[in-house]
Amino acid sequence: MEDKQVWKVVYVSSRQEKKVALRLEKEGIQSFLPLYKKLSQWSDRKKWVEVPLFNGYLFVRPTLLNRDKVLQSHGVVAFVRYNNDDAIVQDEEIEIMKNVMTSGYTLETINTPEDFEVGERVTVSVGPLKGHKVDILRQNNQENFLVSFDTLGQSIKIELPFHAFEKDK
Repeated sequence: MEDKQVWKVVYVSSRQEKKVALRLEKEGIQSFLPLYKKLSQWSDRKKWVEVPLFNGYLFVRPTLLNRDKVLQSHGVVAFVRYNNDDAIVQDEEIEIMKNVMTSGYTLETINTPEDFEVGERVTVSVGPLKGHKVDILRQNNQENFLVSFDTLGQSIKIELPFHAFEKDK
């Protein structure tokens, strides 16, 4: 059987993307971690940092023989699955991301749950509340937040997915 290498995706432990990519490269396993620069705010300063375009994911190109070696690498959780098999990413998709990154254009995912904090005021970008400002009360699960807005002198609470928000500028 031919040992054709194709791009696959693995889940990695939280904030371990860069470390796992380095470990796999040292093992001779090709990996790709698209990064973008983001201005991070600390209490005393702001700093540009490189963060993964896809939190918790890493693209890998293992041979059939070293697939298990990928899973045994510290920080790798599992292969992303699709139709009861490892999900495959086309070479063209990886090349597009690489080309965009080397061209000087800025890549950034639209929103992630980590972009929003409890107490923050955001604008709803889709749905019946589009354009309304809401306050984030709590994060209910990985993707949904409980938010409140005022109307008719009353405060109303509603659960919305994070991708329905825009940061207020």
